[in-house]
Amino acid sequence: MQNALTLMETLAGVQPVGVSELARLVQQPKSSVQRTLRTLELAGWAETAGDGVVHWRLTRKVFRIGVSGATSSPFPRSAEAQMSALRDRYGETVHLGVPDGDHLLVIARIDGTNNLRTFLQLGTRAPLVSTAGGRAMLAGLGPEALEKVLAQPISGHTASTLRDPKQVRDQVALARERGYATNEAEWRDAISAVGAAILGPGGQVIGSISLSMPAPRFHELDIPEVGADVAAVCREIADAMHRHL
Repeated sequence: MQNALTLMETLAGVQPVGVSELARLVQQPKSSVQRTLRTLELAGWAETAGDGVVHWRLTRKVFRIGVSGATSSPFPRSAEAQMSALRDRYGETVHLGVPDGDHLLVIARIDGTNNLRTFLQLGTRAPLVSTAGGRAMLAGLGPEALEKVLAQPISGHTASTLRDPKQVRDQVALARERGYATNEAEWRDAISAVGAAILGPGGQVIGSISLSMPAPRFHELDIPEVGADVAAVCREIADAMHRHL
């Protein structure tokens, strides 16, 4: 059981992936990994992806259970009104994320009302270093957490992804200074965002809100004003959540 859980956790971070690479990452024999994957497939937890070389990924069953657990807390319910108000002011999609290792996990979304809008499925994991919400959380988590993330190579998701650790440090420092972070098409092509962190009673980072939009509309906005608005919404969400605890 422990091996299966370890395999699932690892698979979630690298999917889709081949059996040989997965076996190397979990430090288990390839034959054992293959048997575990087949068992998970029969149970509906894993599936093969792609043509030609077989790669494995988790199914939506895992995401449904994970999101169900996240939304059973008062966090998303407390955030809904503030997220909806932010969406109404700009017509753009609003995502709520929580820390998940070196990623953020999207646990709630209020869809935009513009004809062309962004969309992330609940359960999506996004890299902290390349997203507005992630950078906002890194700004609050502090230098040690940032350096731990930067100890690993930064994946190039788009042509605009900042892969130089110094550039990422500069962006996180800027987010700490002004209270919000930005992402200009660094994780998804032609999609930009403004994000801020949600802080707990002791100042600990418990999540983030991001307002995401097609990149052309990002450049039409007064970003400092939008950033201050997103940060204010995060404070309102924190206050509302604390009242429900």
